[in-house]
Amino acid sequence: MGVLNKKHLFLLLLLWFVEFSIAQNQPLIIENTAFKIGERLRYEVKYGIIKGGEAEMSIDLTTSGYDYAYYVKALARTTGAIGGFVRIYDVYESIINLETGYPIMAVRNIREQKYLWYNEVVFDHKKNTVRSLKSGIHQVPPNVLDILSAFYYARRYLFKKKLNKNDIIRLDTYFADELFTIAIRYKKTEKIRSKFGKIECLKFVPVIEKGGSFQKEKDLQIWVTNDLNYIPIKIQADLPVSKIKVDLIGFKGIRNKFGQLKK
Repeated sequence: MGVLNKKHLFLLLLLWFVEFSIAQNQPLIIENTAFKIGERLRYEVKYGIIKGGEAEMSIDLTTSGYDYAYYVKALARTTGAIGGFVRIYDVYESIINLETGYPIMAVRNIREQKYLWYNEVVFDHKKNTVRSLKSGIHQVPPNVLDILSAFYYARRYLFKKKLNKNDIIRLDTYFADELFTIAIRYKKTEKIRSKFGKIECLKFVPVIEKGGSFQKEKDLQIWVTNDLNYIPIKIQADLPVSKIKVDLIGFKGIRNKFGQLKK
């Protein structure tokens, strides 16, 4: 198992909170009531009080063999003054089974200054293996997810479950050609201020573990709308050099009314 490098935090702030573990060897068939094809989410990233970047997430329909599948994409880039001297343009793509929510293929295309990384990973859930363009075939736990498909699976399945204070959610993911077991803790339900008014949210923080990337709960805080969409609306990370804030600034094509409390 690896420890997630903080250099990837820029986009992964949007994705870290989608942790869960699944013991079954066969994929579950999960009804999707949280999102639909055509959804678009836009985020603003600030370093302290300075706008430093943007992120976008989208869902479309594609084909995989003889079947249809979700095509999801996440894009993160630096902008403004920060973009003038730190150039980041990261793209994550995932093709996801419509019925199970498990990934069929994932693409990671990273451009950070002079650092470039491109990889494709194909998932075989029957054999519990992945085939990486970079490193070949690897054995993985049952129903492993890439980091992007995990985000949508959590919205579709995990967040609708009843969560009690301090419940820990864990997930095995295959990311950057390594297996990562990541964990988060549900803290409470609270209303927060946003561009869209006061919104009731589920609040999550990281599980603190020796050797992990986060040493205090306040190092990463994530708020997810407590409606039927389960959209991350605000993320805050305290780093040694700065505080990073990620805020939802726009959306369209969502499945359910935004901010409407669950009945």
